[in-house]
Amino acid sequence: MTGEGAVSPTGEGRTLGTTSSVAPIDASEPGEPWLPLTDYGLIGNEKTGALVSRHGSIDWACFPRFDSPSVFGRLLDRQRGGSHRLAPTEHYTAHHQYVTGTNILTTFFEIRPGVALTLTDFMPMGPPGTSVGGDPRIVRQLRARGAPVAVSIGADPRFDYGRATSTWMIEKELAVAKSAAGQMSFTSPWPWRTEGPAAISTGVVVPNVVVFAQVRFGDPPSVDPSPASLLAVTDAYWRGWVSPPDAPLRRVAARWQPWVERSELVLKLLSYADVGAFVAAPTTSLPEWPSGARNWDYRYVWIRDAAFTAQVFLLLGHISEARAYLGWAFDRASSLQGDEELRPVYTVDGGVPPAEIELRHLEGYRGSRPVRVGNGASDQRQLDIYGEILDSALILERLDPAFVRDHWSTIERLAQRVTARWAVPDSGIWEDRGDPAHHVYSKLMCWVALDRAIQLAQKFGKREPVDRWTRVAEEIRAAILSRGYDDQLGTFVQAFDRPVLDASALRIGLSGFLPPTDPRVVSTIAAIERTLGPGPFLQRYEGHDGIGGPEGSFLLCAFWLVEALARSGQMDRALQHWRALLDIAGPLLLFSEEFDPASNQPLGNYPQAFTHIGLLRAAFALGLLAPDE
Repeated sequence: MTGEGAVSPTGEGRTLGTTSSVAPIDASEPGEPWLPLTDYGLIGNEKTGALVSRHGSIDWACFPRFDSPSVFGRLLDRQRGGSHRLAPTEHYTAHHQYVTGTNILTTFFEIRPGVALTLTDFMPMGPPGTSVGGDPRIVRQLRARGAPVAVSIGADPRFDYGRATSTWMIEKELAVAKSAAGQMSFTSPWPWRTEGPAAISTGVVVPNVVVFAQVRFGDPPSVDPSPASLLAVTDAYWRGWVSPPDAPLRRVAARWQPWVERSELVLKLLSYADVGAFVAAPTTSLPEWPSGARNWDYRYVWIRDAAFTAQVFLLLGHISEARAYLGWAFDRASSLQGDEELRPVYTVDGGVPPAEIELRHLEGYRGSRPVRVGNGASDQRQLDIYGEILDSALILERLDPAFVRDHWSTIERLAQRVTARWAVPDSGIWEDRGDPAHHVYSKLMCWVALDRAIQLAQKFGKREPVDRWTRVAEEIRAAILSRGYDDQLGTFVQAFDRPVLDASALRIGLSGFLPPTDPRVVSTIAAIERTLGPGPFLQRYEGHDGIGGPEGSFLLCAFWLVEALARSGQMDRALQHWRALLDIAGPLLLFSEEFDPASNQPLGNYPQAFTHIGLLRAAFALGLLAPDE
């Protein structure tokens, strides 16, 4: 696996990545093969994102925010989904690469020796030091080299997941598509014409003349900056944001800089900057197994996933992002009434996600149905989320004690809910859709919640609740050790009275509950790798979960295995698995949720926050414990 090339915002410079020779793509052709997920790069503006294929087609975008209905959804339906296509009309070979230190994506179309077209895609961001972009547009810069290059642009928006019809207004280089669900404007260097449901623009890009195409949702702005200035400001924004070399994680994991930086940048792309929350992924219904039914909508904020993101951001020196997320989470907690519990899932603005429904008119990625929007997990009880929030608060307290102290009343409230509810069954971290159970991971994180609350209380001189929380924490510990560990199996299990293995037990030695070298932890690591592997590619758990059908190896669990092995002193095996995981990254160093090692194919929603979080945690552990490797 190669690292990232040094590419300028104008697209000039050295690039690395896979290359494919293809004829020009006609997105309306029903027999066109599906592209692998690693053929897509993500761009965004910290409010929404778009997936751009290696062939210059924007095949997924929801406007104006992540959880809005799609406008371009060809990723889920090749005929009904819609796209914005831009490519040479001649035969070409193609590869793409991010501009180093940014989320600006550059695609290189090689026409013939010495003749090429460079496409640079981005969503505008504000000046360095600002927190939001928000301009709902995609800018696409074109530059030819060696000779003129004929180009075709196809605009085919399909509003509301392809359910709304639209009409076109054409005025030379401007094409506007209007529907009851919104409008999109498209600009091109050349005039537009309509062909069926799409608008087409063709022309020639000549060397030394940079031209732009643009896609914008909603009404045009009253003052429209030049696309060249938007590119310059966006490039400066990302370079000004990315963590400095002396950030703890960057410093100890410097040898894996390309993977660390790309994971850092993609997690930032998954932020909703208006409130400081993070979505789990920018996509919905990418299947966890080909043609399977495990197709879920991840365009929402999971308390757990977002807390994990905040924790790795603290290791990268991004204190303001972690502070903003915790403030958002504390606001959710402080608004609870009576016996209300935190939801595991919220919309980006803190609301309740829509009811989970199936979009039966869409064929699904590679024919995998159903396509779902909304997420029923938001109605579940998942007790581990309290531990993830308070664990993040303790880490942040070391860097910003005043902020955490100001939220003491909410911290106390969260801890009180744990003392009252830890002994009830829940749906667990994997969102089991069967009957609730006493999941060991949930009990573990309830213990973490009280342990962190006790430490914060002691730091803040709050003595009154400590004895009570300590007593309950010891009750939880005793229950986990007596009912969560199976002496015959020699391992921690998935749930009380459920003697099956679950990869979340790898967190027991990573949470402070037991030392990572404790014999029970070490035997659990070995049993998980033996039963759920082969490592590093782990299944999440044994048994049934109320859903049915197979799924791929869960990559977060794979990185947990690396971290657990490293912290338990099994460094050679940890590094072996680590290298195998880095090798499966696509050319853009983006990871999906799951992976099938037999077919070497990524699976699940993409790119996935969980996986990149796991990579960063594992890199930090390896860098600390194997500094000379």
